[in-house]
Order: sequence, then structure tokens, then C-alpha cells
Amino acid sequence: MKSYVARTGWVPYVAVAALGCTQPGAAPMKSSASEALTLESTSSVETQDEETGESDFRARSQRGLEISPVPLQTIELPREQKMRVGLGSYIVNGTADCGGCHSSPAGFLSGGNPFFLDRAGHVVWSRNLTPDASTGMALTEAQFFEVMRTGKDFHRDQVKMLVVMPWLIFRWMSDEDLKAIYAYLRALPPVHNLVPPDNKSDLPVPGSVPFPKLYNDGEVDRRLPREQASFSGRRGLAIAPRAQPQDLEDDDLRSYGLGSYIANSMMACNECHTNPDRTPDSAKINTPAYLSGGTVFGVPPPLQPVLHQVRATSANLKGATHGFFYEPGDSYARFRQIIRTQSHADESPPRPLGFPMNLIAGNLARVLEHDLKAIYTYVKGVPPVTGPNDQPRQAYARFCSTTAPCHAGESCSAATHECVGKACAADVESDTCKTCNAGACAAPGANSACVASAR
Repeated sequence: MKSYVARTGWVPYVAVAALGCTQPGAAPMKSSASEALTLESTSSVETQDEETGESDFRARSQRGLEISPVPLQTIELPREQKMRVGLGSYIVNGTADCGGCHSSPAGFLSGGNPFFLDRAGHVVWSRNLTPDASTGMALTEAQFFEVMRTGKDFHRDQVKMLVVMPWLIFRWMSDEDLKAIYAYLRALPPVHNLVPPDNKSDLPVPGSVPFPKLYNDGEVDRRLPREQASFSGRRGLAIAPRAQPQDLEDDDLRSYGLGSYIANSMMACNECHTNPDRTPDSAKINTPAYLSGGTVFGVPPPLQPVLHQVRATSANLKGATHGFFYEPGDSYARFRQIIRTQSHADESPPRPLGFPMNLIAGNLARVLEHDLKAIYTYVKGVPPVTGPNDQPRQAYARFCSTTAPCHAGESCSAATHECVGKACAADVESDTCKTCNAGACAAPGANSACVASAR
């Protein structure tokens, strides 16, 4: 379940998922000599991709077939195509979070969730991705590629590009992984669910954005590898937004590349954990603040009593002083336990993860150990964030309807349905968007800029 800020390069639109859920022409930067990978290290990652590719493909495919939440139409498919369907399920239901936006009460990936762009009536709807003949996805594989790589919208009567769907992240996936997603969507049971038309025709956005010939979304432009293998560590090295770390070799470098591929073409870590996620002109990822957190998320009202949260702030992962990955107790074992349990398992008692990470972690908990370790290796290896972007982040605001769920000394705000009154010495010790007034956390006011910024 995710909410996304669509940065088109022409105008920003904030979209909050009802169920939770750019490239303008700047001159390309050239890789520095210190950043460029050595021939040996690049070849090592490429060789590892080739040596382990088939076994990893089978493992991911099998796991994908196991975790699909709906039965699949694969009986008549040849073995290779069935494995491709399984790989697509692994991506859709594991390393990515397609269901968070595209699933609805009508059914799995049946679409129909509104994303309100502004107060002027502009709204888009998540598409029905099932193969229903009259209301589902009717794209050919070539058209699906065009959607994922350029943002072109083939939905009926649409002439403007997709403005909520995070295709700017998904576009960096390899051909093989995009083929797998398409194969999985075609194998789904059809769900009849007619999605309303979007209202975006007068927005100042183009029809699509051409796919670049090189990765140009980060602080270093790099050529994309010609190979299009599934879960390619070599491709992951090319699409890392930050400069290459200098202290990784052999196995760690291969794991870093694989983790980068998952994080930067599937998981969209940047969209939640970088604030703002793109530069002011939206041309590139905001690398000085990369993965340092600070994005505020408003929990959809129907989910507040279920998740016991009102709003949350994304964690600072890479701050040199305040980052999660620089805490004294950091280890892969801790990271793994947090993801697998979807909680701050290192706290006593364990506290649920904040929205929307508490829901995204449910998908990541299904991925293979090898891939989860790669994600950790990648984020751990990203250069640290220093300076004003390295800030501690507030805890999530806790939902209440009575004082029962609040801590001793707190009360329940009738206006905002959140616990208030916690002792504090500074705003950062208060929950998300709250302020510290006279030593106690106070609910945000009606004109709170923090609340207004929430996705």
C-alpha cells in the first residue's frame, strides 16, 4: 500500500491512495574516474549474473507461484512461460507493491481506487489490470512496455501521460522482468470492474516522456547495460542514484548491485524516504537528501482505527548522525527481523512500523533471503547523508477514540483523534506534525503546514 507524489517535470501533483496506497534536457553528467567501476568489478558482477541467473530465476519463480493471492491460469502454459508468470508474481507481490494501489473491494488488481490530485476536481483512477475482456487491461506486451517506460496512457480517451503511477521508477526494470509482470497479469483470473475515466486532460503535462539511452536520474549519468537479464546486479550498478561506494568488492559489490536494482526499479524507496524526492525542476532524484526521510504520510481515515495511526513520517535511513543504518545496533539480523515481523522488533515492547512501511514490509517479508540481504547491503553501502538533511524524525501519531490506547499522562484529542500530552522538551520528541508546548505534545492546529504537506 503506497501513496505517491507524481513528479512529472512540469508540475507536481500529490496523490493519496484511498486504500493506502522528467527528464527535461539538462546536460548529462559524466562519471568521474573515482566513481567509475573497474573493468574487473564490472565483469565480476556480470559473470555472477550469468552463473546464478538460472537458479535464482527458478527460485524467484517458485516463490512467486507460492505467494500469488489468487489462483493463476497456467495449466496450459509451457514450463518456461509458467516460470515467467511465477517471476512476475514475485515482483508484483514481493519486491513491488502493485496491489496497494490496484486492488480494491472489487477484487485483486481490479482497480477503481481514486487518487485526488487537487481541489479542482482532477482525479485519476487505478486501472483494472486483470484480463477481463470488457473492463480489464487490453494492452499488448509492446504497449505495456511503452506504458512502463514512457508513461503513455492507453486508457480510453486519454491523451496525457500517467501522473500517479510510479513508472519513473519502474522504467528502469529489465525487459525480462517487464515481460514477467505482463505474463503474470495475463494469467490472473478476470475481474469485471469498470474503472471511471480520469479527469486530467487539461493538466500541463505531455502525452509521454521518451525513454533515455542512459540512466540520468541521479548524481552520475551512466550507460545502461545491453543485457536485459532478470534481477541484474550489473543493471543495478548502473541505476544507483548516488556515486559508487569505493569499499565494496566481490560478493558485497554483487549484492550491492542486486539490491540497487530492486530498490531503484521496483521498490521505489526514494519516493518515501527522500523528501522532497526530486529536485525542484523534477529533473532528477534529490540525491543530497537521498534516503534521509522526512516525508509525511496521512493515514486514510478508514484505516486509522485499524492501524492505530493518524499520520507518520518516513524514517531517516542514511543520515550520518541520525540514520537508522548508522545506529549502534545496526545489523542485517535486526533489519531482517524488522521486515519479517513488520515491527520495530528491536524495541521493547515491539512497536508496529509506521504507515505505509508497515504495509510495504508485508510484501518484502515474502522475498527470498538472498534478495532481502541484497537490499540491506545496498542501502548500507549508499554514501551517508550529512548536513541539514540529516535530521531525527518524529514518531507516528497514534489514533485514539478514547484515552484507553494512550500512554499514562496523555489524553485523546477529540478534534484530531490522536493521543496528546506526552512529555517533551522539543518538537522532534513529539509525534508527527505535533509541537512541544510547555513540555507537552500538542495536536497540530487547523492551519498546520505539516498536516497540509501529508501525502
